[in-house]
Amino acid sequence: MNAPAAGSDPVARALAPRPSPAAPPVRQERPAPPTAAPPVRRERPAPPTAPGGYTWGATRVVGGTAEDELGRVTALARSIGQAAVEVLGGSRPAAQLGRWTSPEIVQRFQQRADMLRLLQEQFEGKASLQELHRNPHVRRCRVCRVDRGVYEVALVLVEPRRGRAVAMRVERLGRGWSVTELEVG
Repeated sequence: MNAPAAGSDPVARALAPRPSPAAPPVRQERPAPPTAAPPVRRERPAPPTAPGGYTWGATRVVGGTAEDELGRVTALARSIGQAAVEVLGGSRPAAQLGRWTSPEIVQRFQQRADMLRLLQEQFEGKASLQELHRNPHVRRCRVCRVDRGVYEVALVLVEPRRGRAVAMRVERLGRGWSVTELEVG
């Protein structure tokens, strides 16, 4: 009988000891020169979301969905309402309303703030305007769509000693939004 060739039997090949593969030569690397540690990249937290649901700094798309439009109007109304009360209290200049309102509204709020300041000076026994109008915040915001690109907004702002009602009309003018009517009670 013929004996099988030494390398042809698969079982014998599987059981046969295998020669160890030659290890690749180890390459000696020089240590890197000392350098400053790479800057730590920290993830920025997401921008705050307004209670109305609109995220500031979100991608702005003209003519987006109705929900996007409602969110933008709500955020604008909350900011303008709070700023208007701060103007009356003297903690914010009326000119800051000029970007989103008409010059007539800015002038009216400046006159009203000046009158309140004069009254404050005449009645020294009353609490100061700064104390009365400290830290107003929006408690409730109701936005109603009147027409395409036209909304009416009612706000309730709360201060430490009282609450205020703010009503406004917000309209799309061109690519942006503008407050065309603004009343503070």
